[in-house]
Amino acid sequence: MKKIVVLILIFCFSFTVSIAQDDFIDLNGVFTGKYRYENKSNLRWRPNTNQYTYYDTQADIDGQIISVDMKNGKETVLFSFKDFLKKNNIDSREQLKSQNMELSSGIQWSDQNTFSFTFKKDGNYYWVNYHLKNGTFEMEDANMLMEATDASDDYKLFIFNDNGLVSVGKAGSDKRYIICPDTGENIVFGEAVHRSEWGIGEGYYFSPKSNYIAFYRMDESMVEDYPLLHTDGTIATIETIKYPMAGRTSHQVKVGIFDVNKSFQEQKTVYHYILTDVNDGEFLTNVTFSPDEKYLYITHLNREQNHSKLIRYDVQNGKKLQVLIEETDDRYVEPQTRMTFLKNGNFLWQSDRDGWNHFYLYDFDGNLIKQVTTGKWEVIENLGVDSEEQNLFFMTNKDLACDKYLYSINLKTGKLINHTPKSGTHNILFSPDKKYYFDYYTSLHTPRDIYANNTSGQQRLILSCPNPYAAHPLGTDTIFTLKNSKSGIDLFCEMILPPHFDKNKKYPCLVYVYGGPHSQLVTNSFMNAGVFLNYMAEKGYVIFIMDNRGTNHRGADFEKCIHRQLGVLESEDQMVGIDYLRALPFIDTERMGIDGWSFGGFMTLTMITEHPEIFRSATCGGPVVNWEWYEVMYGERYMDTPQENPEGYAHANIIPKIKNLKCPLLIMHGQQDHTVVQQQSLELLHQSVKDDVQIQYFPYTTHDHNVIGKERVQMWHKIEQFHDQYLMK
Repeated sequence: MKKIVVLILIFCFSFTVSIAQDDFIDLNGVFTGKYRYENKSNLRWRPNTNQYTYYDTQADIDGQIISVDMKNGKETVLFSFKDFLKKNNIDSREQLKSQNMELSSGIQWSDQNTFSFTFKKDGNYYWVNYHLKNGTFEMEDANMLMEATDASDDYKLFIFNDNGLVSVGKAGSDKRYIICPDTGENIVFGEAVHRSEWGIGEGYYFSPKSNYIAFYRMDESMVEDYPLLHTDGTIATIETIKYPMAGRTSHQVKVGIFDVNKSFQEQKTVYHYILTDVNDGEFLTNVTFSPDEKYLYITHLNREQNHSKLIRYDVQNGKKLQVLIEETDDRYVEPQTRMTFLKNGNFLWQSDRDGWNHFYLYDFDGNLIKQVTTGKWEVIENLGVDSEEQNLFFMTNKDLACDKYLYSINLKTGKLINHTPKSGTHNILFSPDKKYYFDYYTSLHTPRDIYANNTSGQQRLILSCPNPYAAHPLGTDTIFTLKNSKSGIDLFCEMILPPHFDKNKKYPCLVYVYGGPHSQLVTNSFMNAGVFLNYMAEKGYVIFIMDNRGTNHRGADFEKCIHRQLGVLESEDQMVGIDYLRALPFIDTERMGIDGWSFGGFMTLTMITEHPEIFRSATCGGPVVNWEWYEVMYGERYMDTPQENPEGYAHANIIPKIKNLKCPLLIMHGQQDHTVVQQQSLELLHQSVKDDVQIQYFPYTTHDHNVIGKERVQMWHKIEQFHDQYLMK
C-alpha cells in the first residue's frame, strides 16, 4: 500500500512539474516567431509634409501604403501593391511565389510625391519608382548582386561585390568598373578595416553628390597566418585567416578615391590614393566628405591609440592640407564619430576631453568656437541639426544613466530641451527636416509604444504593443544601485526574482556578467536581461546583473580606469554585488552560479579563480584567457602591448590561475571564432590537465564568436542543465 501511495505522489508531482514547465517561455518559439512584437510596418515620414506612412499588412499581394495626417489622424490609401502586380499580370500571392517573384513592402521616399520599392522578376532585381501625381511606374534594373546604392540628382549608383571584387555600376548602363585594380594576394577592398573598431562598419563612402567613392584598401600580407579547423568534410581542412595579435605586426590601410564621372567617361577605372602618412597615425577612421566634395577628412590614430589627428585632404589630388584637431590622452583616445557640417563652413565634433562625451563647435580652419554641451552626462548619439541649423538633436542619458532620451540644444542660446522626458529607453527616427519623429519607447515593464511626435510638443500614440510573453508568469524585474565603498561610485544593477517569489524561501542565484568596454547591460528597457535569463528566473533562479567600471555611458574616468589592468577594478565592482547578494536572506549562498561570454567569459574565469569559495557552478563561452592572444586594435587600446605592460598581462592571464578552480566549469567555444580564437580556451584546457583540474568543454564546430540562429536554443539548454545539476535541489 505504501508503494502505491508513493507512486501516486510521484505521478502527481510529475504532473505538477509538467504543468509548470508548460508555463515557461518556449525557447524554440523565440526563433519561430511565437513572441513577435506587434509593430507598424515600414513607418516613414513623407517629405515636406506633416504626414507619415506605413504598410498595411493585409497580405503581401494586396498590401497598401497608408498615409496619416498628424493634425487630425485622418488615414488615406496612397498606393495598393495589387495595382502594380496587375500591370505585371499577377493576380494572387500563390502566382507571385510560383513564378519565383518577390515584392518588397518596404518603401523609400525620394521626394514628396515619389517613393520606390524593389521587385524581383526573372532572377533580376528592379527598383520600382512610383509617382503619386500621375500614378505611373518606372522600373530600373538593380542587379541581384547589388549590395548598396546611393543616389544623385542625375543617376543611381550600384556597388557590386563578386567574391571580394568590388565594382561600380550606374543605372541605365551595363558597364561596371572595378573600384581599384591595385589588387594582389591578401589585399582587401571595399570592406571594413581595423577589425571594425572605432565605428568602422563600411568599406566605402559615397560623396554627397555621388561624384566620388572613397574606399578602404587593406594589405594583410604582413600579418601572420592563423589556422581555423573545419571538420565538416571527410578530411578536415584548414582555413587560414589573418589575425594580428597584440604586440605583433598589424595590417596596413590606405584610403582611395574612385572618380565616378571620369571612370564612366573614359570607360576605365579612374582612381587615386589619399596621401596619408603613417607618422600621422596608422589607423584611419571616420572618413567623411565635405558637402561640396572638395575635401576628404580622415581621423588618424597612432598605434598606441593615445594621439588622434583630424586631417583635411584634397579630394582631387589626395594631398594633405591641414591638421584641424589633435587630441591626446594618457590612457587612450577613441574617435568613433564623424564631423557634422554646417552651411557656414563650421562643423560639430564629439570628444570626451573634459571627461564626458560632448559636442564642440569648430570653424572651417579647426579653431574652437565653443563647447556646445557640457555637464556630467554623456551624449550617446548625434541625430543632426534641423533645417534652419538652430537646434542640434541627440540621444543622452542625462537624467538617469540607465535611460535614453531625445534632447536638443539651441546652438545660439544653449537652451536644452528634453523632448522625451518619460523615464525609459527612447529610440528615434526623424523626418529629414527634423520637424517630426517616431519615438519607439520601451521600459522595464513596457514592451513597446510607438509615438508620432513633432518637436513642438505634439504627440500621437500610434501603437501600444501588448506583452508577447503575457501567457508566461515572468519574474519581478528591478533596477537599483549599489555603492562601491572603496571608490564611492554607484553601480547600476538589475535583479529578476522568480515568479511567485516567497521572501521566506532560499533561492539559487545566477550571476550574468559581461563587464567589458562598449557595453551597458542594465538599461530601462523591456526584457532587458534577455529571454534566456527571464526563462531561468521562471525556473526559480534569482538573476543578477551589474555594470561595473569599464562599461560605457558613465564618463571617461568610469570607462578608462581599467586601462592596463583588465579584470582588476571590474572584479572589485562585481564583488560589491556578490557581497550584497550573499547578505540577502532569500539567497542560498551555497547555490550561486555565474555565466558570461567573450569579455564576460574572461570575467567569469577571473571571478571563479580569484574568488573560488563563492560559486558552485560556472559557464562561459568564447573567453579571453590571455590578452597576448587577442587582436591589436582592441587589446592594445586597453592593455598597451605585452612588451610595454608585462605586469598587466600577467595579472590578467587566467592560465596560471586555473589551479585555483573549485567549482564545476563548462567552457563553450565556436571553432570558427574569428574574434577570440579557440587557442584561448584550448590552452586553458592544456593547463588544466597539468594542474589536474576538471573542466567540461563543448566546441561549436560550425559557429563563429557566438552561437546564433535556432541552434542557440541548444546552447541555452546546455547552460541550463549544467547549472541545474549543481544549483537546483
